[in-house]
Amino acid sequence: MLKQTDTPETVRLSHSINDEEIKYVKERKTLIKKWLEGQGIDCELEDVPNIALLGSGGGERAAVGMLGSLHQPEQDNLLGSLLYMCGVSGTTWCMSSLYSDPDWSLNKRCDEVIKKLKGPTVDLSKIVEWLKSRKGLNQEFNLTDFWGAFTASYYMKEMNTRCLSEEAHRNSTNPYPIYSAIELEHNKLDCTKAVWFEMTPHESGFSGLGAFVSTSCLGSQFEGGALTEKRKEMDMVLLQGICGSAIADGQRNIAEVIQWIWDLLGGIESMMLKENMNMVERSGKVKVCECVPSRVVRCVSELIKYAEDPDPLKTREVITTLGQLLEGLVSSKGEMLWNMDPERWKRTTLVERKKFIETVSLALILSSDSWAKDWKDKRCNCNDGPKYMMTTGQTVNFSITNFWIPDGWWILQNISPLVQTWEWGTTSNFLFKVQDTRVPESMASKEKIHLVDAALKINSPYPSVLRTSRKVDLIISLDFSEEDPFETVFSAKKYADELKLPFPPVKESVREEKDHPKGCYVFEGRCPEEPTVMHMPLFNLQNCQDEDEIKKEREKYKTLQLHYGAQEIDHLLEKARANMRNNRDRILEQIKMVIQRRKKRMSVAQ
Repeated sequence: MLKQTDTPETVRLSHSINDEEIKYVKERKTLIKKWLEGQGIDCELEDVPNIALLGSGGGERAAVGMLGSLHQPEQDNLLGSLLYMCGVSGTTWCMSSLYSDPDWSLNKRCDEVIKKLKGPTVDLSKIVEWLKSRKGLNQEFNLTDFWGAFTASYYMKEMNTRCLSEEAHRNSTNPYPIYSAIELEHNKLDCTKAVWFEMTPHESGFSGLGAFVSTSCLGSQFEGGALTEKRKEMDMVLLQGICGSAIADGQRNIAEVIQWIWDLLGGIESMMLKENMNMVERSGKVKVCECVPSRVVRCVSELIKYAEDPDPLKTREVITTLGQLLEGLVSSKGEMLWNMDPERWKRTTLVERKKFIETVSLALILSSDSWAKDWKDKRCNCNDGPKYMMTTGQTVNFSITNFWIPDGWWILQNISPLVQTWEWGTTSNFLFKVQDTRVPESMASKEKIHLVDAALKINSPYPSVLRTSRKVDLIISLDFSEEDPFETVFSAKKYADELKLPFPPVKESVREEKDHPKGCYVFEGRCPEEPTVMHMPLFNLQNCQDEDEIKKEREKYKTLQLHYGAQEIDHLLEKARANMRNNRDRILEQIKMVIQRRKKRMSVAQ
């Protein structure tokens, strides 16, 4: 058996929580006790309940929803009750931004993050600079690196390069953060114990196996449970990429990645124009760069923009132009562009046209060596001298060095090949060659593991708080799922049953309300060991008028779509805030009830 030790250079095999988390929990509970007293609730320190807030996945919808859900408790003075805060997928994007402030729960950090969400995206040069640094480390450079850079810059509007372990020595002002992922290969094997992966400031590892390593060593090389090569710890940009990479499961999602690459390339000109508008004179004529690469990028970006437009004429002219630009420059796949008869194009269905555009955009990404040669050889006249930009409805004259062409070329050359290999979340396996009966051979035999979005297993971080060593009494589950808002709680119930973990009963009949859910459901624990679950769907009959409005809201806020505008963000924030306002008294009621249940648990333990 492997020796159980807490030294950073070795693997720890135990289902208990580590000593540093124990210390944090004790300090945090003294603050929770003071908060309870402020609410007129008296209890001894050992009776202070362990309350965990869970945020489900759901892309930007989950990130904004979580932000609104936290903003309201901040105003209502409810954050002081939380011991743990756990997230998956888009919720972790929100957590990553908030926890950059050591005292975010006491400050106005929520307001700052909201302001950033509505602001400009991060400059492409900074994105490429980060990607180059990642590739230069000579570690496992894969699509997760690109995805992390994209989601951080495009959705959260910041590239936060701190490491999670840097939070290990903070005080207990905030709830203890837990980020979740899964191991992709073992998820496909349906090996429940070796799937769920949690990351905290102190320790990271497999919740079901009880196998952990110091977070500062995550990604370093281990053999037989001992550190053999220390490597640089992943930063929060990469962690966001891991936690939010739901598209990693299956090549059916290639189209989404291709679209993000084109978005990065095609949106830069207009974005930089807006950011530099105060530097230009409102006179003269705007010149559009006419080199082939720039024109191709603009055309494909426009094609993708109108891919779902029912009017075929909006894309036909663009396709004609694109065909003329690329004739003789691309492979036979690209010839479909100019062989598409105009009348035939008009007769194609919307689904067929969208598939055609996806195929073309992928073919062009993978053949960038030919049509983007001007960028590579620096023959393009937009690489130096006056900066050529385009705008609509006005003329602008200004001069600024054009930085995005070489950055765009770097993206094409270094990210495009990764789309073909489709490798995600590759990192060194700290359980490699560990000889212990608690570690399955299928895990110990692998030198690398693949960490991806936990939403592919359970779209909410239940497994981390179902660890019996954390003794969680009350789980407040915020569900931001796109479809069935009860799927997460039923998946969590199945996970608990498989691993024989305490979980409250959940009636199957509740699924009948999936299209018109209430604002809050309470699944009460039957005994002191079972946690009580408060399950709160984002769109419900309390913050929406009826089932029709719920349906419209779900259709409006899709998981995979372009960044929400300021008006959409404000609307979604208010829906999330309203849900917490509507259930504030109910949350306080359950806190009082779990205090009584905890007293019973403590008396049973004695």
